[in-house]
Amino acid sequence: MRFKDQKEMFLFIWETRPHVSEISGKPLVYPSQSFHVWQFAHVLGKGAYPRYKLNPDNIMLMTKDEHEKQESFKAFRDRRDELKTRYYKELT
Repeated sequence: MRFKDQKEMFLFIWETRPHVSEISGKPLVYPSQSFHVWQFAHVLGKGAYPRYKLNPDNIMLMTKDEHEKQESFKAFRDRRDELKTRYYKELT
């Protein structure tokens, strides 16, 4: 699926995934609440991996506090390593 922008991708993710953190299982805030966009964490940075900016697989749902220290979570690091491998295989 192709998205025109992040907002469209985030709405798709929100509609298709459970509304809980993939790190802790804590409930997430709904789109009308502040900090909603902080719940969508790019696993591979948008600048370094531009082809994955609008790839929903590159997004992990998490709380704002978890987002601020995402690198400290094994689940995040595991997903990052998996996506890096996939990204570079697609380049060859």
